[in-house]
Amino acid sequence: MENNCPVCNKINFKFMGVPKVNSLSSGFIKTTYQVVQCKNCGLYYVAPAISFTPEQWQALYNSEYFASQTEWLYNQRKKELLGRFTKAEQLLNKKENINFLDVGCGEGNALAEAAKRNWNATGIDITDNRNENAKTENINFKTGSLLEQNFPADTFDFVYMDSVLEHTLQPLEYLTEIKRILKKNGIVYVGIPNEDCLFNTIRKIVFTLTGKGNISVKIKPFDTPYHVVGFNKSSLQFIVNKAGLTLAELENVGRKMDFLSFKITSKGFWISFIFLFPIEIFGMLLKKDVYYSAYLTK
Repeated sequence: MENNCPVCNKINFKFMGVPKVNSLSSGFIKTTYQVVQCKNCGLYYVAPAISFTPEQWQALYNSEYFASQTEWLYNQRKKELLGRFTKAEQLLNKKENINFLDVGCGEGNALAEAAKRNWNATGIDITDNRNENAKTENINFKTGSLLEQNFPADTFDFVYMDSVLEHTLQPLEYLTEIKRILKKNGIVYVGIPNEDCLFNTIRKIVFTLTGKGNISVKIKPFDTPYHVVGFNKSSLQFIVNKAGLTLAELENVGRKMDFLSFKITSKGFWISFIFLFPIEIFGMLLKKDVYYSAYLTK
């Protein structure tokens, strides 16, 4: 079975732990998997390669994947989205006649905002979980993976991939295809979790102290949110260079006061406030925050 790194194709890795498996994924698993890190490029991935069918992936990514959110979280996500779009307009040096592609569009929030700006908006996802405001006539939607679409070369000004690359078994092929369909001087936004964040370091300590040290804190391929590959700063830079793109800007970010994304009467609010909020602050100070926002150019 394939143990090669999906980015550099090397077979030279270190064992990070066994993946956590939920009840739905367990019915699809036919072999023993482990989470590893490539010693060459730094990518975290699953060995051997996962062999789920498209139908099985769709079952995992049904509408229940998108959890309900508080008003605070909704407003935070919208603020982040608007900031990314404004940054893209600045880098593109234009606000009109923008051909926009959202890869892994999910609920369609980015599509709806693009349509609101009169951009030519196209979205792709393996299943249609769009809200009604992202299903208007001026939005084009395609079901399936990016690699199945065969878009013409040099089509898009702005390609948006928020929390998507970590869900792909072929991350290098995705970025290479994006380079092909991106116009010259076009912009790609990539948002990905930082697997080497302080939060994961603390989780590893807790797991070890509680007798769960064999469980990987890097990526969760068989439990929500189903991340099948994972990046840190160096592996992100590696894959961007290998795909022939240029890293224009990179920011290590995270939502502070994330406890406000829970209702104050919930257990999640108090766990987040007492335990996670201090980790978020130290993660920011140590530049080991939970997320990377990257802007790439062709």
